[in-house]
Amino acid sequence: MKPSSSLNLHTNSSMAFSSALRLLTLSPFTPVTRLSFLRRTTSDIRFLSASSRRRPPSTSIKASSSVGFRDEPEQNGNGGLAVVDSNGSDVVKRSEGRIVLTELHKEATEAYMAYAMSVLLGRALPDVRDGLKPVHRRILFAMHELGLASKKPFKKCARVVGEVLGKFHPHGDSAVYDSMVRMAQDFSLRSPLVSGHGNFGSIDADPPAAMRYTECRLEELAEAMLLADLDQDTVNFVPNFDNSQKEPSVLPARLPTLLLNGSSGIAVGMATNIPPHNLGEVVDVLCAIIHNPEATLQELLEYMPGPDFPTGGLIMGNLGILEAYRTGRGRVVVRGKTDVELLDSKSKRNAIIIKEIPYQTNKSALVEKIADLVESKSLDGISDIRDESDRSGMRVVIELKRGSDPLIVLNNLYRLTSLQSTFSCNMVGILNGQPKQMGLKEILQAFLDFRCSVVERRARFQLSKAQQRRHIVEGILVGFNNLDAVIRIIRGASSNSIAAAGLRNEFNLSEKQAEALLDMSLRRLTLRESEHFVAENKSLIEQISKLEELLSTRKNILELIEQEAVDLKNKFASPRRSILEDTDNGQLEDIDVIPNEEMLLALSGKGYMKRMKPNTFNLQHRGTIGKSVGKLKMNDSMSDFIVCRAHDYVLYFSDKGTVYSARAYKIPECSRTASGTPLVQILSLSDGERITSIIPVSEFTEDQFLLMLTVQGYVKRVPLNSFSSIRSTGIIATQLVPGDELKWVRCCTNDDFVAMASHNGKVVLCLCSKIRTQGRNTRGAPAMRLKEGDRMASVDIIPAAMWNNLETISNLPGSNGKSHDGPWLLFISESGHGKRVPLSRFRMSSLNRAGLIGYKFSDEDCLAAVFVVGFTLAEDGESDEQVVLVSQSGTVNRIKVRDISIQSRFARGVILMRLDHAGKIQSASLISATECEPEEVLDIAQV
Repeated sequence: MKPSSSLNLHTNSSMAFSSALRLLTLSPFTPVTRLSFLRRTTSDIRFLSASSRRRPPSTSIKASSSVGFRDEPEQNGNGGLAVVDSNGSDVVKRSEGRIVLTELHKEATEAYMAYAMSVLLGRALPDVRDGLKPVHRRILFAMHELGLASKKPFKKCARVVGEVLGKFHPHGDSAVYDSMVRMAQDFSLRSPLVSGHGNFGSIDADPPAAMRYTECRLEELAEAMLLADLDQDTVNFVPNFDNSQKEPSVLPARLPTLLLNGSSGIAVGMATNIPPHNLGEVVDVLCAIIHNPEATLQELLEYMPGPDFPTGGLIMGNLGILEAYRTGRGRVVVRGKTDVELLDSKSKRNAIIIKEIPYQTNKSALVEKIADLVESKSLDGISDIRDESDRSGMRVVIELKRGSDPLIVLNNLYRLTSLQSTFSCNMVGILNGQPKQMGLKEILQAFLDFRCSVVERRARFQLSKAQQRRHIVEGILVGFNNLDAVIRIIRGASSNSIAAAGLRNEFNLSEKQAEALLDMSLRRLTLRESEHFVAENKSLIEQISKLEELLSTRKNILELIEQEAVDLKNKFASPRRSILEDTDNGQLEDIDVIPNEEMLLALSGKGYMKRMKPNTFNLQHRGTIGKSVGKLKMNDSMSDFIVCRAHDYVLYFSDKGTVYSARAYKIPECSRTASGTPLVQILSLSDGERITSIIPVSEFTEDQFLLMLTVQGYVKRVPLNSFSSIRSTGIIATQLVPGDELKWVRCCTNDDFVAMASHNGKVVLCLCSKIRTQGRNTRGAPAMRLKEGDRMASVDIIPAAMWNNLETISNLPGSNGKSHDGPWLLFISESGHGKRVPLSRFRMSSLNRAGLIGYKFSDEDCLAAVFVVGFTLAEDGESDEQVVLVSQSGTVNRIKVRDISIQSRFARGVILMRLDHAGKIQSASLISATECEPEEVLDIAQV
């Protein structure tokens, strides 16, 4: 017998089995048919076992078709198995023990798959319904059973771990304690579920204290979001591991916790890694899919633009987010947040300050890695590194050598350390008892289906309880109405059963109603108690009616789900920590090294944009022709002209009501005579879309608003922070009626005032707080009652301090309200004329009014712009501002406001710019120059 063709049955069987196991793999997308055998009971799964029988000397069997198996007669109740050759003679015979005839590869496959599914379902993967793994669910349920509410005292973690191990989770205590610690770490979970007292570890990977030292209790969010209504038959309870207790198979979550806190785990053949998100955004996207189940992914991103990591950081680009939300798998590049500080102005030494690091990054390991790179000469330009982090926040200081470029050092840090890392999204969860990779919409829909089931079961439970209680109360009311007869029957009965039977027969009561009457004490037979039962019966009728109405349609259930989710948002929502950066790669942005200097931005009507230095245009006198803003395309004209800083966000508002965003420094700098860069190369504009207003924003504060005015006179206010995260494709800024277009956008606060003017010269002054604050997807309210053929011409903001100063002057003794002192409204007509009218000549009014006459025009002329001037005053009390006028042909004229005459509301004004060969005034901007240098622009007023 050749060695290659022989098989030792006794010595090589274990090697064959282990080899078969090594060849087995589990695909992440295993079809349902391959897992169907797992539905068998435990008794159906057969295992190869070696009985305590004596093995004969090694017998070799030739691996050929002449060798086979045959069944032997049972002896002592045990089956037998024999290996026979082609002649029927026994080669190996086993009659001791029990050996099941099966194929080795099938048995190995089934055993391995059973183990794999046990790990998948019982340990590593979260359930899409409540977003929890079994160990987390059992910890929260055990704490709930122990009464560790958020307002109760802390208890030792060892007590909770022992409860979980003894009743629900028969695994190691370290696994349970580590899971509990992670649920209490605010740098691990976006919304912690456990409140810890003691040392629960740190972002430096310091281990937590032993469980005998630390204490814990439930967070209020965990109670409200996961454990509410647990006792109202909302979920199924299953036996624990020894069938001595009951535990919930899933918690009745009110929010998709799988998205809120994310999850990570490694199973057999598959893994999951889901990023955390902001609670407020999760509620918003849940409400969006409730209102529109057919919403596209792009529409859902309006409400939840991306993950929100507990450690903050910068999320670079949204391509990976889009792919992850669409398919369930994608890569998100996360970068730590850094600043560059000047340590010594003389030597010009800088320092890089690390304020936030990527999610799941060890800070101490990061600092150690940087130190090792510096020591090994792999990283140049660093003189010192120290960790100054404390309870107030993270601060890692990296001092640079003299002459080192922070840009180069930061690039090396991102390339060589974990200051920039990649979060690989693999959104796998348990759905209908099987692991599945899901996108954002599928996760939300699966949660909604589960939540509908929970709300329906809760309503049916409450309805049943209310009906049972009403049944009892109705019987008690019958007793109150016939109190003398009830007392007579009870006194005449010889036993409780006879009394109950008498009550049932006399008043047609049920057994429960009769028992309830008998259980009542004498003190409850008063008139006050009777009224109490009447009120309770009325309340029960209303409750039953509401519950039946709730159960009548799915729409009512969805409305209740939305309301409960919004309540959680109002109570527990927090601002976003991770900032979304509009970039498609992980390279360093130029903003860290570009000086935050003032610049001029010029926009033409056909969408050409250019950036220029602030001293490009010199100061001139009024009535002059001006200097050309540069070369324009044929039939093109200037549209807008603003002053901003290089680091500002520039919000671009289009005529279609869409807003785009880009940093100011991203616009290419060019000379005055250049034509500029097409905006379609900077923004994702659609065909025929025009930019009508540009707003520079240095910081998205909560007390700032954007006032939007359309050509047809619809006005509204939108919080400025609603535009802090704008996709590269833009977001909706306002809804428009057919034929209307968004024309003007201005920054304001609640205390400011707004001046709105029409082409016919009518003016309306109104307090900004009178204009309703609305969301982006709304139209607004009418600003002015326009006559036929008239339309809005301009809008400007009056700061609250300026208006208060005006009222103070008007209230002085001897003031008649007709002073020529500032502030003033500066009117500029399309023909190049202008004038100043004291603001005191106009009175306050509400919206939707015809307005006061501010400028009386000829038939051919109309209003081009209106500004509030008097922000800055010279020593003589005159305006120190300057106005920049741009004609349709691109000619620019910059003049002093003090040179413009102060006239009445009905005057024609004076010539500001001669337009014999230059058409009409296209745009105007207001600039304040307070220094002695006449050619330098230093301060900006409202444009």
